[in-house]
Amino acid sequence: MLTSLVERVSGARGAVFCDHEGESVEVVIRDAALSEYEMKVVGAQLASVWADLTASARERGAGAIIELRLGCSAGTLLCRSLPEGYYVVLLIGMGVPGAPAAFALSAAAADIATEL
Repeated sequence: MLTSLVERVSGARGAVFCDHEGESVEVVIRDAALSEYEMKVVGAQLASVWADLTASARERGAGAIIELRLGCSAGTLLCRSLPEGYYVVLLIGMGVPGAPAAFALSAAAADIATEL
């Protein structure tokens, strides 16, 4: 499913599917300038941020975090929550429209969630 996501999103650089501790379950790379290790680190570093944001949002009555979008100097990082603390991260290149990528990520996350 990650491969399909990365192939469908124009400008996708890579994606990583992680568990609640930030351990990568699956990694897909399209951009030859990225390594598997780099994508795993991106996924792992989001684990603590994701947990803190979710806890804070719940404590303040906003509910669980569903989606996160971060603008980076080399593109945009999109993160989508999944059941049981899993999450999926999609990295898209600079200048790539975020809305179509976020829509594709949402659909992929729904598919992945049915398999968990």
